[in-house]
Amino acid sequence: MRTRGWTFAVIATLLLAIGAAHAGVPASATSDGSGRAGEPRSGANLLGPLRIRDMTPFSLLRLDMLPAHAVEAGVGSWAIEADISFSNTFVMSDNVRRYLQERGGRSPLSATDVDAILGLGEDAFYVDGEFGLLELTGHYRVARRTSVYLTLSAYTFSGGFMDGSIEGFHDTFGLENAGRDLVSRRKFQTVMALEGQQLVSLDAPVGNGLGDPVIGLRQAFPLGASRWGLVVSGEAKIAWRGERLFLSTGTNDYGLQLSLQGKFRRQAVYFTGSAVSTDGRVFGVPLARRVVPTFTAAYEQVLTEHTNFIGQIYASQSTVRDSTVEVIQADKYQASLGFRSRRGRMIYGFAFTENLKNFDNTPDVGLSLTLAWAALKP
Repeated sequence: MRTRGWTFAVIATLLLAIGAAHAGVPASATSDGSGRAGEPRSGANLLGPLRIRDMTPFSLLRLDMLPAHAVEAGVGSWAIEADISFSNTFVMSDNVRRYLQERGGRSPLSATDVDAILGLGEDAFYVDGEFGLLELTGHYRVARRTSVYLTLSAYTFSGGFMDGSIEGFHDTFGLENAGRDLVSRRKFQTVMALEGQQLVSLDAPVGNGLGDPVIGLRQAFPLGASRWGLVVSGEAKIAWRGERLFLSTGTNDYGLQLSLQGKFRRQAVYFTGSAVSTDGRVFGVPLARRVVPTFTAAYEQVLTEHTNFIGQIYASQSTVRDSTVEVIQADKYQASLGFRSRRGRMIYGFAFTENLKNFDNTPDVGLSLTLAWAALKP
């Protein structure tokens, strides 16, 4: 099912393997996390993994720690980073898909359809729409290996602009549309009956709004004279205005992240693991307090003096574990391919994300843009 997903996974895994194979390449200098490590001999900079988060519907509002960057900087350095993500989400439980197949035709969900889905007498969900997220982060290096940061987020919800392109891609390569041909394009619609809670939105109930702020502390540790370093980060998401539908879970989240970074002459590999304590409500669905583990692995390759390529894979548990719908409890696997470029104080990039497995609990396609202004001191 969805051959392109497994192809994407193979490509990403091969890129990571290539990066690991290059671990024996001599480095121009070792990175000690102090901001005085040497640059690659090509003159390009190793920037770190893609700074993109999980955009799945039931994780959208929780704390999801971005992989630690690898930009070298001295005390007093600062940066403003803007990360923009768009995800096209079309997911549903099997019982909803069977209902739509029996209904037939191509039309948006009506009040009659909502009544029928809620009347199934069992957990069911349907989410169709595009989610946009802007994360604006300010970084400041307060000590040789210590920095603090603050992230502000803003969300947008719409029927989307990618539906036609996604269906066209599927049709061109003979891939299934997973029920997209049973409903109208460019509509934001959700129907959920999970754990005794119901939520219905036949249009986006919120066009846009601010999410919860995140504060963080980052500490780097060199691993002797090796090319490897460890970065430890702690974060807290503060629900400063309480629960807000589609914008906040209403509770604080706390997370700890460890990132192992190996930086070589023209390539680098990054392995990141995090654990986030989260609860609250997402789309009206209550989340029991639990710790959600996440793992990312990335390979970065210098292409030109200014531009790098990055391949990255992501795995995480679902935040919803008590539902009778198995697919919503399934683990999430996604892969991303992207480019980053640095010219003077500007860092900008683009990435494409594709789900790999358990396709009915993750976005079908994601696009990410990054723009940063960095005033770095040696």
